[in-house]
Amino acid sequence: MEKRVTRPRTLGGLLFGYLVRTGLCCLAICGLWFGVVLLLIHAGIVLPANSAATAALQAEDLLAEMSADHFDADALPELCRWVLLDTDAAPGSTAVSGQVLDTNMTGSELSMALELGSPPVNHLYYRDVRLIDGTLCRLQYSFSVPYADPVLRRTLPDFQLCWLGGLFLLLAAAIFLMTRRTARLLKRDTALLTNACRSLAGGDLSAQELGHARIREFEQSLHTMETLRDELAASLKAQWAMEQQRSEHISALAHDLKTPLTIIQGNAELLAEEPLTDAQRRPVDAILRGADRAGQYLAALRRTAQAVQSPALPEALDAAVLAESLGETGAALCAPRGVAFRLENRLTSPTVLHARREALSRAVENLLANAARFAPEGGHVTLCCRSEGGAVLFSVQDDGPGFPADILRGGGEWLRTGDASRSDGHQGLGLSFAHTVAESHGGSLLLSNENGALALLRIPLQTDNS
Repeated sequence: MEKRVTRPRTLGGLLFGYLVRTGLCCLAICGLWFGVVLLLIHAGIVLPANSAATAALQAEDLLAEMSADHFDADALPELCRWVLLDTDAAPGSTAVSGQVLDTNMTGSELSMALELGSPPVNHLYYRDVRLIDGTLCRLQYSFSVPYADPVLRRTLPDFQLCWLGGLFLLLAAAIFLMTRRTARLLKRDTALLTNACRSLAGGDLSAQELGHARIREFEQSLHTMETLRDELAASLKAQWAMEQQRSEHISALAHDLKTPLTIIQGNAELLAEEPLTDAQRRPVDAILRGADRAGQYLAALRRTAQAVQSPALPEALDAAVLAESLGETGAALCAPRGVAFRLENRLTSPTVLHARREALSRAVENLLANAARFAPEGGHVTLCCRSEGGAVLFSVQDDGPGFPADILRGGGEWLRTGDASRSDGHQGLGLSFAHTVAESHGGSLLLSNENGALALLRIPLQTDNS
């Protein structure tokens, strides 16, 4: 059976529907609540709201025939609240407690009756009736629904207040439930948008659907994100294909150059075995040194191309242990050149770093080799390893001539060499490889001149590919 797809609605339609449903629900609750009260009145449990006013009218007729000396409170209706005031009290005017002769009111009711006051909830009404002897009887009543049983009226809270309070709670509960239902729908759709943004930010360009929102505006946003993801995936795929093609061309070129280089080196070695004069031997030795260096460059080119074509998977490394291993390599590189080496390992074990061990080691070793090459005899090279801002920093410092200006502007660019102050013929592969490794781990390579040359390799503790 094919699943029915719910048609998305607009955000305005959703909010309008929420208001309509909430309003109808509140009206239904009010109608039901009033129906319950009518049933209670019909059953004789409570009295109509005008019962106190009717009782006051009945009491008014009875009081016209009474006096203070012959006042019969039992003859008055049960719902009547009254207070007898002396003859000095004027109808419709406030009175004082000294004028009170008798009453059936409570303290608060009496205080309001003397002041002709009224509470904020149930408005009170008054009727002043002169008895035969001039005594004033003030009747107090309100339009509210009371209990029919006098015992219940005396022991339980006011029925109308409880009834209104219950109605308010029901309305509040209905509004809360309707709001929660709508909020759940909005939360679901916003969660889709949030997950889609996180997927794009995290580089997840898989072909799986981002989901379908029930709100039209959110659905359009998801569709736009899917389009952006597909275009970005296509762009990255084309870029990766170009990178692969370039790496293959480099590998092919390095392989093709190996043959003529072998011929040159072989013939130079044959010449070196012949008896040569000093003038003849110098160019032959220069050819051998150049051929040997060119062979090293070709090997570096092939290794770099292979690393781009099939990079290893990241693994959990102890950065502190890795720093010690790099320190041993740095000391071995500096010793033959008469350069002092120092390791500042500020990492505590274990400091877990997710990275490609071989690539990262080679990147730092390239920086160390450059520093050892350009540090003056008797100079210093320092490798400092530390953790800072969620990343591990490998800084290599030497006291040589420093990086030239064009190296500082683009030290990570392919085959950039700089000027002669820091170049002995190498083609910048070390810096280029370190720059590539840093970017592949989501890090960076920064070059600067501070009392020599300083290369700072930053690798995040958690990479996007780990």
